[in-house]
Amino acid sequence: MTAVRRYRPRIRPSWAQVALLSALAPLLLAAMAIWFGGENRRGVAARQELQRSFEYQREVERLGSLLKDAETGQRGYLISGYHRFLQPYEEARASLHEQIVRVERRTPTTGPDHIDLERLKRLIAAKFTEMQLLIALRDQAGAEAAADRLKEGEGKRLMDDIRVVIDRMDARGGTRLASAQKLDADRRSRNMDVIWWAIALIALSSGVVGILMGRSARQRHHLAVENDEQSARQRAVFDAVTDGLITVNPSGTIEKINPAGETIFGYGAEDLLRRDISTIIDIAPGDGPFLERVGLRDGALLKTELLDLTGRTSTGDEVSLDVVLGTMPLPDGIHIVLALRDATGRKEIDRLKDDFISTVSHELRTPLTSVVGSLALLRSGAAGVLPAEAQRLSEIAETNSQRLIRLINDILDIDQIRKGRMAFDYAVIDLRDVMTKAVEAMQGLADRRSISIESHVPSAPVMACADADRLVQVAGNLLSNAIKFSPEGSTVRFELIEGLEDHVIQITDQGRGIDPEFAGSIFSRFAQSARPNKQMIAGTGLGLAISREIVRSHGGEISFENRQEGGARFAFSIPRDSAYAVQSDGSARLLICEDDHDAGRTIQSILTAHGYASDLVTTVRDAIAHARSQLYEVVLLDLTLADADGMDVMRALRSDHGMRTPSVIVISGLAPPPEGEDLAYAGWLQKPFDPPRLIQLIQRAIRRSDRRKAVILHVDDDDDTRELFSAALAGRGLLLGASSLAAARAILAERRPDAIVLDLGLPDGSGAALLAEAKKSDNPLPVVIYSAQEIDGPNRKLADAVLVKSRRALPKLASTILDIVDQHGGPQ
Repeated sequence: MTAVRRYRPRIRPSWAQVALLSALAPLLLAAMAIWFGGENRRGVAARQELQRSFEYQREVERLGSLLKDAETGQRGYLISGYHRFLQPYEEARASLHEQIVRVERRTPTTGPDHIDLERLKRLIAAKFTEMQLLIALRDQAGAEAAADRLKEGEGKRLMDDIRVVIDRMDARGGTRLASAQKLDADRRSRNMDVIWWAIALIALSSGVVGILMGRSARQRHHLAVENDEQSARQRAVFDAVTDGLITVNPSGTIEKINPAGETIFGYGAEDLLRRDISTIIDIAPGDGPFLERVGLRDGALLKTELLDLTGRTSTGDEVSLDVVLGTMPLPDGIHIVLALRDATGRKEIDRLKDDFISTVSHELRTPLTSVVGSLALLRSGAAGVLPAEAQRLSEIAETNSQRLIRLINDILDIDQIRKGRMAFDYAVIDLRDVMTKAVEAMQGLADRRSISIESHVPSAPVMACADADRLVQVAGNLLSNAIKFSPEGSTVRFELIEGLEDHVIQITDQGRGIDPEFAGSIFSRFAQSARPNKQMIAGTGLGLAISREIVRSHGGEISFENRQEGGARFAFSIPRDSAYAVQSDGSARLLICEDDHDAGRTIQSILTAHGYASDLVTTVRDAIAHARSQLYEVVLLDLTLADADGMDVMRALRSDHGMRTPSVIVISGLAPPPEGEDLAYAGWLQKPFDPPRLIQLIQRAIRRSDRRKAVILHVDDDDDTRELFSAALAGRGLLLGASSLAAARAILAERRPDAIVLDLGLPDGSGAALLAEAKKSDNPLPVVIYSAQEIDGPNRKLADAVLVKSRRALPKLASTILDIVDQHGGPQ
């Protein structure tokens, strides 16, 4: 019988408690060290005070002894008359001043001791004056005269006063000495008590910390075991999941791949670790840091789902994959997690769904056609005159049959839009005819609600290159909505406004307007509003979503507004017919990004016929390289290029601030993703496209582009120098790069820049040859020599400016070249 390990809750001390207790012993030691330092200083001060008290008492006693010696010697001489008895007196008198100084040094400058010392000094001076007087009397008048003077008692009185003062000073010194000794003894006793208490407290805290650390160690062990178990479970999930999983570090190299991923690509994990992710699948084409290329902005990915990417196996075979991206923030940066799944199954499901929708729509349309036809025959009297009630019922049946047909058409249209396969039959049409057909289609609905349609159209033709039926669908949809949401008996205004670039069709109703809560999702799929009485209006909620895609496919825009006087106004724009635009003068150059070679050549032939020069590339990498080395007005972009998602070209163009961003027209069977800051495009043409419509979009994009920046040809074989100069220009000029004489001459043969920045040391010859060629033409080009080589006199005279190559000179180079362009009349 297997024992079941029961979970026992553990009381875990908090980390704050453990940290506090762990820090207690060091804190106590530190406090004791600080305290002992203070005690040591106080002990030194106490010992110094003790020493001063002792020395003070000793020096006072020495002073009294000197006075006694002096008096003894004086009296011996007075009695005997022998001068040898004056020796003690003379020695005491000679040492007296020095001894008084010693006492002064040890006496406070204020207080009783100072007062007594000053009195003592006066008494001593008077005493020695008296003694010297007696000695002089003894020498001059004899012993009797000296004795008589001595009997007067002046000397004795002075000596008695001296003894009183010295005794008083000595007593105070003794008191201070005793007090200092007692304080020192008390301090030593107190220090011993503090030391023993500190030792006890440290021992106690150390024991508690030891116990807690033991518990913590056991808990860390349990946590480590739990973490190991959790990691094992995660590894098991990582290894067992059927989708390929790959983790990529911030630099773009593979850190981990699961067995499913190994199976997809045919590599072992050890063969892929620390290799760039582009080895097996390119999720971030272009140049620059990996996280920027993959679309990481502010810690989040702009796009998390990449469908139908091409992976490369170890045998060189290609495999179609759907990739979902995620982020994994770690201390060393944000890592990217890839979940990969073979796209074959999804494609098969999509195919089956398409077949199902096609079959169902066909099977529904066929009987509905018979039903509608039969109802029309009945209403026309083909089977005899119907009674009034039967006539009304047949009308209801026919109306709902037509509604069912529209529902089927909407579902098919929205599915085709989702897959980017909605077909358009472009032709040059008169938009007035679109207005007429839309009114005819909606007149019955308007009559039933007693609403009048007021049409306003120009008297002259309003031509556009468009799909007439699709525009009738859009106008009819907007007109139908206006009728449904207008009060009975009101008027709907239907207008066509001719413009220089775009024509506008607008519909104005007298309803309640668009609910602000509904306005944000009005063009979303299946979005439906209601009448003021909260009654939902019948419909699929697909009409406005389909209308927006149709208008955008024509290069126009659709919008709405609530009018102050009441009601709503919907409007959509359609570009003018390209026949009214002038043909290119050949100065504009276009880049075609198309992996189908035949389709690319077809587009090139169309452009050539209209006077446009163009280059054709088939991969994202080639597209980015061409865009950085050549100035293009417009990029024609297919979304499915040979090596990656075509939208990566747009992201690279937007992220390179040193390069002018050309306009982008998407030509693809797939619908482009929603526009954003790095995914703005000038138009979308669905394959197969109408050539006049393509030329129309190109001309419109060129008209709206900024062509006033100086075009500068930078000839230098150092890639870093060209890149640094591009950064120094900071968007003030458009840079064409060439790494050799041959590349520079090829660029000059195709277009004329506004100025040239030239390095003399090039791999295929001297830049001096190009300088001479630029200056010998009928219209010489401005040239700035930017080189580390020595420049001779003739070349200096030919050049407009000469700068010695260095990184510090790059800002000066940028300002110099722009100034020279301005001196020559500005950008051409």
